[in-house]
Order: sequence, then structure tokens, then C-alpha cells
Amino acid sequence: MTNLSEWLEERAGINQIYNVLLLRKIPRGAGWLYTLGFATLFVFILQAVTGTILALFYVPSPDHAYESVRFIQYVLPFGSFIRGIHRWGSSAMVVLVGLHLVTVFVLGAYKHPREATWVAGVILLLLVVGSGFTGYLLPWDQKAYWATTVGTSMAGTVPVIGDAILKIIRGGSTVGALTLTRFYGSHMLILPALFLLTIGVHLYLVVYLGVSVPPWLWESKKEKLPDDETERYTLFKKQGHPFWPDIIVEDAIVSLIIFLILVALAVFVGASLEARADPVASDYVPRPEWYFLFLFQLLKLFPGSLEWVGVIVIPSIIILAILFLPFYSREKSRRPERRPAAMAVGALFIIGVVGLTYTGWASTPATAATERGIVLNATQVVGRSLYQGNCAVCHGENGEGTSDGPSLTDVGSLRNPAFIHGYIENSLAMNPDAEMPAFIPPPGKGQQILTHQQVEAITQYLMTFRAEGGD
Repeated sequence: MTNLSEWLEERAGINQIYNVLLLRKIPRGAGWLYTLGFATLFVFILQAVTGTILALFYVPSPDHAYESVRFIQYVLPFGSFIRGIHRWGSSAMVVLVGLHLVTVFVLGAYKHPREATWVAGVILLLLVVGSGFTGYLLPWDQKAYWATTVGTSMAGTVPVIGDAILKIIRGGSTVGALTLTRFYGSHMLILPALFLLTIGVHLYLVVYLGVSVPPWLWESKKEKLPDDETERYTLFKKQGHPFWPDIIVEDAIVSLIIFLILVALAVFVGASLEARADPVASDYVPRPEWYFLFLFQLLKLFPGSLEWVGVIVIPSIIILAILFLPFYSREKSRRPERRPAAMAVGALFIIGVVGLTYTGWASTPATAATERGIVLNATQVVGRSLYQGNCAVCHGENGEGTSDGPSLTDVGSLRNPAFIHGYIENSLAMNPDAEMPAFIPPPGKGQQILTHQQVEAITQYLMTFRAEGGD
């Protein structure tokens, strides 16, 4: 083992890398707020691992994309769990990078000499959002198709060059095979490569410059500190702790908590899969991911020919203002209370985004794909996805029945929820001649296919299957 260590040290300087990355001193005052960056890196690695597994079974073509996702979701062992981790991990990335930037902003850590570190962080946020958008289309279900159609159509509102931009993004005038290929390539190759490059630059700057000292310590009047900033920072580092093993414990605890939250979301909520994309169903109004809701709501303030202002002009101004913040924010102090203008603008921006997001959530139905005259609630939407994956092959996509299963078009009128739920769980217990498998058989009588919550979601969805005039 010693010989191997010496061999690596001679050829790669492995001990020097270890000393620089892990044994570096973190200044005094770095607390739990400083764990967000490490947590973001942890979730990115988790996304890379789960995304790679999903890519092994995914087919990026309109003819097979939906079936491959259904296979992952309902047939592949642990497939729904892996897909759930990946789906919720994308939201976690947005939250973590956003919170990290807000923390840096409030602490004034974007100021000299860390301007480039801030710029890299903002670029990382844009790449995370871009990854979420490009990954949205890949399931090729109704929600993915129409959300992408609406999202990409924004580019077409740009005067003069809008049509050209739209065709470049989609690969044509409509969302189709080329769109799916381009989004898949961007999601799996281009954006991860840019993310790795940017995060490499970001980490290098963090190690080279060191993390900032909290402003209330950096500008403290209660203790005698050197006037020279370099000497002052050196003093705080001497009073701090090494990254390994002291500081990394806090990072590991936060990352573990985030992982457990993602596991819970993957198990109990999962990743939805609606019906296969239908380009003809133009009445379907999708609900975008929560981190795009504020932008969709913003568009409503600029109807008609002014839509491009809400799509391009205002978002571009906001992005550039955030990106170049360190270069025009000239307050010398980093303490929040001594930067009232910056704090006020930042608070107004956050309130605006949260307000637009909430308004968009409240005004946009979870799904506008009304079935049988009924707008499905959230549980019924989940039930519809589970029905498509478990029941449609025998009973038909709309419950019309097939040679392998009877029609369910009026089951909501003929049966009560308790009967439907019990029949799905263990059909043989209610009908010894039933050919339908028991999705939750008694212990020792077969493999459990669904959970009780999933059966209840299917039950609520089946209760919408009523003949015209049924109540």
C-alpha cells in the first residue's frame, strides 16, 4: 500500500491534491449555511448516477420513448424509484443552487475578490434550469409534449428572428423526432459537460480564494483585527478547522438529510407518467414545472404582440443584472443591514418570483385534460398514470375494454370505491374465478405489485368512469 502511495505521489502528486482539497483550513465562522454548495455537488452526482441508469433503458425516439419510460416505471426493478429520485433531484438542484446564491448575496460574499465565483454560480443555476427543461420532454407523455410545445413557442415570439430560433430549437416547425433528439443530446451530453466545466471552475476558485468569513465577524468591532485584508483572512483561517474531517461532517449530515427527503419523495410521490403524447389533443393545457411557473405567469402580463417582452427582454435584463451584480454593487460593507438598497431590491425580486409562482400555481389546473367532463384532481392524475401502466393493456386506454379484459366505462356508477379498491388489491378474494392478478396479494400468495396508496389513486381515477348521465 505504501509503494502504491509513493508511486501515485511521484506521478500524480496525489498527496498534494489531498492536502489542498481536504486538509485546507476553513475560516472561523463557517456554519451550516456554508453546506449548500457541497449539498448541490452531492445531488448533481446523484443525478448523474440515476440519469446514467435511466439512459441505459431509454430510447430517444417518438416511437419508443414512451414505452421505454413505461418499462422503467412499471417493469424494471427499482425503476420507478430511480426515476423518482432523478425527477425530484432536478427540483432539489434548483432549490439548492438558488438558496446558495441567495445566501451568498445576503452575506455579501460576491464582493471582491470573489466576483468570478459568483458569476460561475449564476451560470450553474442557468445550466440546472436548462437541464430541467430539456429533460422535461423525454418521457414523451402528454404533459411533456405540450409543456415543451408551449415552452419552445416562446422563442418564436422574438421579432424578425423568432421563427428561425424556433426551428433551431425544435429542429422543425413542430415538436417532433428532431426535437426529442436535440433535447436528449443536450440533456445527456452538452449541459452535463458545461456543468462539469463550470463547477470545476467554481470549485477551483473556492479552493484558491477560500470561503468568505461571515460579515458580522469580518467587520467586528469587538475584537482587534488587522487592517490588511490578507492578514485578517489569514488570522481567521488559523482560528478555523480543516475541511477534513471537521467541516465535512456538517456537509455530510445535510447531504444525508436531502437524500432521505428525495428517497421519501421517490417512494411516496414518485414521478408521474401521463398518457402517451397526442399532438392532436390541442385542448390539453399543461402545468409546467414549479420553477417555470413564474415565467408562464409573467407572460400573461404581456399579451399579444408584447409577449416577447415578457419572454426575452425582462428575463434577459434580470439575468444580466444578477450575473454582473459584483461589478456594480459598490457598497464597501458586506453586512446586510449596511446594504439596505441591495437588500430591498433582492427582497422585492424574491417576493415577485414567489408571488408569480403562487399565482401561476393557483390559476393553472394540475391538468386541463378533462376526461368524461371531469377535471381530474391530483390523486386522480396519479391514478391515471398508474392505470395506463397497469390496467390499460387489458381494459383499454380509455376503459373501453379489450379481448383480455371487460369494459370499465361505467364502473364508477356500478361499483363503490371500497369494492373497486378491494378488487384491485386481491381480486381472487372477491371473485374466485377472476383472471385479473392480485396487485396486493396476501403474504405468501404472490408478489405485491402496487402499494395501498397507488391502488387508492387508481380507485379514485376509476370513479370518474361513468356513463353519460351517470352520477
